[in-house]
Amino acid sequence: MIKVKITNKAGASLQRELPTDIYQLYHDMREAGISKPPKNILLHDDKDVEVNLSCDSEIGSRLMRLFGKNDTLADTNTVAFAMSTAREEILTDLEQNIIHNQYLTKEMLLDDIKAMTQAAGPVKLTFYCPLVGQLDDGEYDEYIDVGSGFLAAYQERIEQAIAGEQAPGMGDMAQYLGDDSGVAEKLMSAVWTVEDIDGKLFGRIDCHLKEPLTDSELASLRDEVLGQCSDGLCEGFEQRPIETDEGDLYVSYWNSSDDYFLCTEDELDEYLEPHHGMGGM
Repeated sequence: MIKVKITNKAGASLQRELPTDIYQLYHDMREAGISKPPKNILLHDDKDVEVNLSCDSEIGSRLMRLFGKNDTLADTNTVAFAMSTAREEILTDLEQNIIHNQYLTKEMLLDDIKAMTQAAGPVKLTFYCPLVGQLDDGEYDEYIDVGSGFLAAYQERIEQAIAGEQAPGMGDMAQYLGDDSGVAEKLMSAVWTVEDIDGKLFGRIDCHLKEPLTDSELASLRDEVLGQCSDGLCEGFEQRPIETDEGDLYVSYWNSSDDYFLCTEDELDEYLEPHHGMGGM
């Protein structure tokens, strides 16, 4: 979609077509003698590296106009990736918006891709699950278990952290939930977040669908969401510290207790009663 030539002051050069795997790009750059990471390379007026972008399509040319003086090589790859993975259901309208200069910045484009994708799935299905947390206060060798009441005090930081795991360069989580062909056809978007319910923080997974699921499809999607909570997205998320006033906080969407559940919004009331006592530390 977008071709890039990267050259440092020593004359080391590399050419690639974007989007590409950002880690592989950095590896190839270092192999070529360019040590500065893509996220630190400015598209304009970088003091160490010169970046030249080009493309053969009108869409690509107009996308290049969205980048400002503070945008980086990694930002370019993210935009190219978001365009290359845009769902077919929104692609025609998205390209028309680009051609008619509806976006002034890359942020406007990325936000609209997300909004259009979710709008193309007018049926919303939400799952809930308990959250567990561990706190490293720097004073003890073992982590301190914290409850959903404690987590609620840091809702905004936890939201930001889980959103970072689903950045535009990662693609929508729906792409990892399509083992069932019926689910894959209907599911447009899946987003992990959190919600405060009566002062206690719970995990929330919002799924946007083109039409309702059958019972068997719902069971399949539930199993796949559970897999992401325990092993996929959230296995990586729970290993990354979230800074708090009390220390580093680690949050998980899964635990092995008998009280664990993954329920729909319609089922929520029957699961909340056993968790009324899940307070602070």
